[in-house]
Amino acid sequence: MELDMHFYGIYALARAAGVKPEIAKIIAYSSQFVDDSIEDEAIILNDQSAIIPTMTSHKPIDYQNTIPGDQWRVWVPFHFLPGNDSTARTFVEKMVCTKNSTPAQQILKFALKLREEVLGPHLAGIVAHVYADTFSHYGFSGLSNEGNKVKNDSIKIYVKSRKISNYVTSKAEKFFTKISGVFVESVCPVGHGAVATYPDRPYLHWEYEYESGKKAERKNMEDFTEACRLLHGFFSEFIKDNALYGDPLKLVSWNLIHKKIKNILKQEEPMVNRIKLWKDAISSTKLFEVIEEDKDIKYSKEDWGSDSIVRHFAKSGTVDNCDGCLFIRASWKYRNYVIDELLPAISLTIAL
Repeated sequence: MELDMHFYGIYALARAAGVKPEIAKIIAYSSQFVDDSIEDEAIILNDQSAIIPTMTSHKPIDYQNTIPGDQWRVWVPFHFLPGNDSTARTFVEKMVCTKNSTPAQQILKFALKLREEVLGPHLAGIVAHVYADTFSHYGFSGLSNEGNKVKNDSIKIYVKSRKISNYVTSKAEKFFTKISGVFVESVCPVGHGAVATYPDRPYLHWEYEYESGKKAERKNMEDFTEACRLLHGFFSEFIKDNALYGDPLKLVSWNLIHKKIKNILKQEEPMVNRIKLWKDAISSTKLFEVIEEDKDIKYSKEDWGSDSIVRHFAKSGTVDNCDGCLFIRASWKYRNYVIDELLPAISLTIAL
């Protein structure tokens, strides 16, 4: 999924679940920042101490995508959570991401368990990102392997708009050109690199064939709608018995908003227009009771980056009132949970 869903969609779902605007904004920022936290150099502060960031993503054509250790630290926990499918016969097959898998449900429970901590909303946003991605990234693994390979020219897309068809195809061709300019063909793709950004477009109906011969048909709108329904439920659990985060009495039931959500997701538009659809819905009364804070919701990755953290401490700020720092702490805690507890618990790795 992309900015339209990870930030604006998440914000709308959280607000519709009764989450307060300021908490919903932290959750949505954390959700999107998972894709934007690509810095790995220590953040040096004015007093000559340092903060070590937790990298949660790479650029698609970054050479680090080919490094196995980075795949385990970045792609596996944050973008392609292993599904551990009970029908899988090999380790590689168990590592494939699947929709709403048991591990995916476990990370939601992990976030709910720690919701009272100061980093609770940040952690909720991180797991919301990972959970949402299981509905777009399923069928692919965060580890570079043959199972991620897709046959050339097997991808077919079905959209009503010829303009969008040309747009999507052109975007994919540019992506493949960039990839081929950086990586040799012998390198197995990580994640859904073999199908570009097709899984991330909410309106897209498409199909493709893996090099193994297995065929797949995807209706992204149905997958995204299911993700929205379950995330709305997660956010309603997040504020239960916690007046600091929201009011369950302000919850708008899924039955009242699902058609409106679906209508946003089905629009065949480039991302900038999809963002506008979400913003229009957020600032109106279509999804929840709107207050002034909802009307100008927007995202900037610089808000939580290293420069903003340096400025925060220069003004005598602390870790506990710095969103960028709390994101780093929450993502570190989440990654350790996945690598050191969750994966060993389902026998995908062995605890040492």
